[in-house]
Amino acid sequence: MNMRSMLYPCLLAATTMCGCATPVTMMKNDATGQVVHCGGGTTGSVVGGAIGYSIEKGRDEQCVKDHEAKGFKKTA
Repeated sequence: MNMRSMLYPCLLAATTMCGCATPVTMMKNDATGQVVHCGGGTTGSVVGGAIGYSIEKGRDEQCVKDHEAKGFKKTA
């Protein structure tokens, strides 16, 4: 097997394996000073591609809602 014939499978594997991270949302509770972040995960997108990314993004949105209910606010 020459280098050229190995290049395409390697590129395909590399693009399949790399995931897209969801955006990170930083949140702070002004009463306690506690800071948390929601998002930034790549697990879902690495495992499931676009569908996994969508699932991960949904989890991130739920994380934000849960923390907002506890008094956290989004920071810049």
